[in-house]
Amino acid sequence: MDRVKRMLAALLGICLLAGCGIEEQPAGKEADLEYTLVAQTDIPQELLTQIEGAKTEEMKLIYSDGGCLYLVKGYGEQPAGSSIQVLELYQSKDGIVFDTQLVGGGENKGEDTTSAYPYIVVKLLCDEQNVVFQ
Repeated sequence: MDRVKRMLAALLGICLLAGCGIEEQPAGKEADLEYTLVAQTDIPQELLTQIEGAKTEEMKLIYSDGGCLYLVKGYGEQPAGSSIQVLELYQSKDGIVFDTQLVGGGENKGEDTTSAYPYIVVKLLCDEQNVVFQ
């Protein structure tokens, strides 16, 4: 009888462990961060002035206005139609990692030779921290 109890306990333990899983995250990644894409009309004026002064070149800006942290990534002069995609935004042991990618704009249709200065602004609700742009 004692032997049956041990076997049932072992079987129950195996069943419980089989239902558990471990989610692996990239090395150093602690947690994804929630963010908001900021429309141009909602960018604080001081930050907008900085962006306008730097947008012709690649830029990486950080701005804080007490409780909110704004991250800006721009790619300088690009073909019209270019946009920026957020690949990852997460907390690591070294700070916040902000990874973006330039998308589109590489196909010039007809005689369209216009340029644009794409940039993206995201807003986080957190204290100032180190930021790693990738």
